[in-house]
Amino acid sequence: MAKELIYLQSSTAVILAAGQSIRLRPLTNDAPKCLLQMGSKTILDWQLQALRSANIVDIIMVVGYRQDMIRSHIANNYPDLFVRYVVNDNFTSTNTLFSLALALQNFQGNFYYLNADVVFDRDILHKLVPHEGGAYLAIDRKQCREEEVKVIVRDQEILEIGKHLNPDECYGEFIGVAKFTGDFAQRFRRTVEEQAVAGNEMKFFEHALDVMADKTGMTAVDITGLPCVEVDFPEDYEYATQTVLSTFKDES
Repeated sequence: MAKELIYLQSSTAVILAAGQSIRLRPLTNDAPKCLLQMGSKTILDWQLQALRSANIVDIIMVVGYRQDMIRSHIANNYPDLFVRYVVNDNFTSTNTLFSLALALQNFQGNFYYLNADVVFDRDILHKLVPHEGGAYLAIDRKQCREEEVKVIVRDQEILEIGKHLNPDECYGEFIGVAKFTGDFAQRFRRTVEEQAVAGNEMKFFEHALDVMADKTGMTAVDITGLPCVEVDFPEDYEYATQTVLSTFKDES
């Protein structure tokens, strides 16, 4: 029998779930992407149950599109979680940089970061838990596509990050799951605040990481081989439901 992982210290997770997910329509015509069914659960269920398995029960949830459905789903299924909702009223005209800025306005501690459209095996999260004192980004080593968030890495330190990077020069894809701690978390928070200004409305949150003058401590955590998929397009959804889910651990 596999040894059970037990983490005694609770932490906070920030989940960004405000967007309309236009590229997934018609699947998201009537529901936010995080509530799309993935096997026996929704995307959000997979995420919240992975967090709970690591004793991460304090959640900051940024919502916008169909937020009533998200609130209802969590209230009905996760009474044990402490969820604070932050509303991005401008979800049609801003992106994840602005959503993260809203989430961090009244929060100063260490935090895990999750894009609400990533379906991932809980072992990916468990690989991040032991790390402290920097930024730890889950990276899938592979040949990346143009639209994926890519990283350039040297000795496990991330030097550049973003969709704009040349896929042929990149180490792999950032899957949208990370942990920010210590001094790095404070520096990153300041950069997010500085960058969430007019002209940057449609920037992804990774823009703030990429423009940081001091990236010391931003580390790639190799999760290659562990199942995960970011659901951006209908073909991603089909791939996730037909292929990826069969490899997941479902221990809830």
